Amino acid sequence: MAQNKTPVQRRGECWDRLVPAALVIGILLVIADVVWTFTLAPLVQGAVLSEPVVIAGQQVTTKLLLSQKIFYLHVPVAVASFAVMAFGAFWAVRFLMTGERRYDGRSKTAMEVTLVFVVATMISGDLWTRFEWGVWWVWEPRLTTYFILMLLVIGYFILRNALDDPERRARFSAVFCIVAFVDAPISFLITRLVPSSIHPVVFRTDSGLPPMMLIPFLLGLFGMLLVAFALTRIALRINGAALEVEMLKEQLEEQDAWRERAAADEALERLRAAGAKVAAGAQAAGLESAPSGDVGSHDAVAGAADAYRAAAPAPTAPESAQTALSDTPEED
Repeated sequence: MAQNKTPVQRRGECWDRLVPAALVIGILLVIADVVWTFTLAPLVQGAVLSEPVVIAGQQVTTKLLLSQKIFYLHVPVAVASFAVMAFGAFWAVRFLMTGERRYDGRSKTAMEVTLVFVVATMISGDLWTRFEWGVWWVWEPRLTTYFILMLLVIGYFILRNALDDPERRARFSAVFCIVAFVDAPISFLITRLVPSSIHPVVFRTDSGLPPMMLIPFLLGLFGMLLVAFALTRIALRINGAALEVEMLKEQLEEQDAWRERAAADEALERLRAAGAKVAAGAQAAGLESAPSGDVGSHDAVAGAADAYRAAAPAPTAPESAQTALSDTPEED
């Protein structure tokens, strides 16, 4: 078993070695995105002003939308939420195919990270909506579909907490995760599916962004994806360790129960053997007419032992904790 476990551990450790570098590079890219956004990226022309305004010595006839700079973080965070949720749905499918608990744990971990990015997306999006459109919320196709996505992610955890049976919880949660993920591509593509959407189409062959806007956007996009990868791997390691501890506790409980059962069986065997010896000794001494109470006691002991053995199967030794852990390899 140990030989089968070693290469799997190395594979998981290979991914984990990338986490520090991915986290540092991702944070640096996001910082570069923010700095570029507020220093070099041009302001976007918005609504026409009622009268010309002089800003920095230049006459401006349209509103310069400073709030548009939220775009450089808002969109990368939203894309990261889609990416992490895709892994959650993938691991949910793997769980339904294999029934292995580790895939349920990975799917749950991915959904936890997804929830963080979904909430960040909604907060940044609401700020953008408030400052650019003057309202906190509009029932616009992109906003509505993403709001539904957030409710589905929250509902995923409500479902998990509502089910006590581990098998039913894992199975129902996996199905719900897959169904919830269906809304992700719909929300991503809704601006193409519904031309009346006021959200712009960002990802297209011609990005529509000048280089001074495209560069910080790409910095933020790749940086946020690296941060999402690092956070997911860290969460997987933490939850994986917790799962190993839980499985060890279960194995120890099984071993304790087996020992107690074996000790009880051994005690019954000794009691039955002692009763048989008493009966045999009585017969050998010619005491066939022994008091009925003694014979009845022996018969009661023998009957209790027979009934116990008939009602409960013979104990079998549980798998060792080391064997169980070998069946839960590290994350891919």
